Amino acid sequence: MSEGGAACQVRPATPDELDWIFRLEVDAYSAEYAVARRTLDEWYCANPEGFSVLTMNGEKIGQITILPLRPVLLESFIRGTILEQDIHATSLHTPAERGLVRNLHVESIIVRSPSGRSTPPLKALVCLGRNFPHLIQRVCEPANLENVYALSASGQGESFITGLGFRRVASAQDKSRPRGLYVAEFGALKANIYGLYNRRVRKTKT
Repeated sequence: MSEGGAACQVRPATPDELDWIFRLEVDAYSAEYAVARRTLDEWYCANPEGFSVLTMNGEKIGQITILPLRPVLLESFIRGTILEQDIHATSLHTPAERGLVRNLHVESIIVRSPSGRSTPPLKALVCLGRNFPHLIQRVCEPANLENVYALSASGQGESFITGLGFRRVASAQDKSRPRGLYVAEFGALKANIYGLYNRRVRKTKT
């Protein structure tokens, strides 16, 4: 996909890019809420398929991290008895277990401005929507997927995920902190993303 000649792509992240992903999370969420660098290593070693990088004209402008959670861990996560930092490698399904995955956690979606721009380009968001099926297929069998979970990291992030049909189910941190856990049924989420993607595509063509 291009924007006035600008090629936008989503590709698998490499191990060498985990440092960049960590810095991006610290900048976006603060050191308090960003997942520890060693935790990113653990997750990547357990299942690298959930780590992706968004580029425009070869420049890295964003990332998305999706975790395939095991059922026992998911129950504790929903109850708020553990945090993202408590999710260990053994809490994730491996690539060989993709057929067992029923629930995903979108740990992070960050899109920043390319060099010389003040805001993330619309077509970068459209690019994420276009690649949504492939991102899911890398981690699991979509036909087996039931729910997708996400944490709100800001008011803007909360507006974004609620606009996609996520509803709040529990506080993943104590009530004095702003982050809340949200869930969306996968079928409904897929329909909402496709609808948004189609509207954005029409907008970019006008």
